[in-house]
Amino acid sequence: MLAARTGVVIVEVIAAVFVLNTLAIAFMVFRERRNPQSIMIWSLAFYAVPIISFIFYVFIGRGPRLSKKKKLLSKVLEDEKYYEILEESYSYFESFTGWLSNDTADFIKFCTSYNKSPCCVYNDVEIYTDIQLQYDKMLEDISNAKHTVNLMYFIYKDSEIGRKLRDVLVRKAKEGVIVRVVVDDFGTWLAGKKFFRPIEEAGGEVVKFMSSHLKYLNRNINYRNHRKIVVIDGEIAYTGGANIGDEYAGHGKIPWRDTHLRLRGDIVAALNLRFLQDYAYASDKRVDLTTFMIKPHTVNRVLPMQIVSDGPDTEAETLKQSYIKLIYAAKKRVWIQTPYYIPDDAFQGALEAAVNSGVDVRIMIPGVPDKKYVYYATKGYAAEIVKLGAKVYMHPKFIHSKTMLVDDEISSVGTFNIDMRSFKLHFELTDFIYDRKFNKEMQDIFLADQAQSTPFDKEAVKNRTKKERFMECVMRIFSPLL
Repeated sequence: MLAARTGVVIVEVIAAVFVLNTLAIAFMVFRERRNPQSIMIWSLAFYAVPIISFIFYVFIGRGPRLSKKKKLLSKVLEDEKYYEILEESYSYFESFTGWLSNDTADFIKFCTSYNKSPCCVYNDVEIYTDIQLQYDKMLEDISNAKHTVNLMYFIYKDSEIGRKLRDVLVRKAKEGVIVRVVVDDFGTWLAGKKFFRPIEEAGGEVVKFMSSHLKYLNRNINYRNHRKIVVIDGEIAYTGGANIGDEYAGHGKIPWRDTHLRLRGDIVAALNLRFLQDYAYASDKRVDLTTFMIKPHTVNRVLPMQIVSDGPDTEAETLKQSYIKLIYAAKKRVWIQTPYYIPDDAFQGALEAAVNSGVDVRIMIPGVPDKKYVYYATKGYAAEIVKLGAKVYMHPKFIHSKTMLVDDEISSVGTFNIDMRSFKLHFELTDFIYDRKFNKEMQDIFLADQAQSTPFDKEAVKNRTKKERFMECVMRIFSPLL
């Protein structure tokens, strides 16, 4: 009798688990409209480890809780004044189309219409591959600020550079400069409120983007603001791959190599707008649209740029689509640097088409990992693209740069990794630069990195150990969840 009752209980538990899993899968399909690959992986996890996987899904698997507030505060993009600026920017650019190829002009028009990104013509840019020098220059620029300092980072650590930057921000706030700091809550949780309190006590403002506190964990923890933006007096801006931490300057446990930009000119207003939109959401405050208008400046170099941003608050995947459009249009080369290479089928297919069209496709990944499990997935996908004919190089350091060169005229430097987290889960941005001289500078940097790197060629792919192959296969299966 007891055995029969136990059997009934087991059957009831199995049935309950089956019903729970079925409801969870139905929620993914009809409520969140996930891609089939993600649904299949979560479904496998639900049935393989039902209780644990369901808990993980509740905490990190569902979409972000953006609410109507996020949508309302981001509607600054739909303001008539903004669209006037957008239209004027492209009309303004058309007078310079003779400087660029038809393909480049076509891509600029694409970003203007599809991504709603103004084309900013007069700009100046400095490239930093030594992040310590970038930190030093940024601290100097902030020290000279007269009106505003807007700062946003995914990771801001309680470190030597973190404390130096905080102290400068405290000093400027005491001088009456408007200091706004937006940090991703999950990316800065080790720093804590106590670390940032001196900025607030000095009159500055520190707000957390997408809270990861316990009461919000059921929706927000997996969706992070990965952007890096600093705007000083509306005249100088910084963006790129580096966060705030000693490891980015090469003082961590693993050797590091990153790329960051210092910008002046029209493009600063576009970066400031992106900051203000995220600040408005994180602080629940409205901002005056005129605060992002282009300020008078002395930059007269014709260097067209566009800032393109993306995130889980949209369904278009504008950054990925922009990259894919460029890859398909490439005639000579596509050179990519990325710390993680975990593409989806659409991105990998675009690169395969480029290779088959005779385009020189090169991808540079780290030779040392920061996360071993992600590194297995990266090497697995890299091995696949090598078999398709692309060239892959493993940098001796952890290369954290997020760059792409297309032919001789288009470059991209930003926060956007070639992985599914950046494609779907993170708030990202990149700066598209349309200039042969800048492209040549980036080419020289790539080739210098390549000279230090080890080719991950067909022979290296063939010589991988059985353990490596097994782990690559396992992590590839679960790559949509990484």
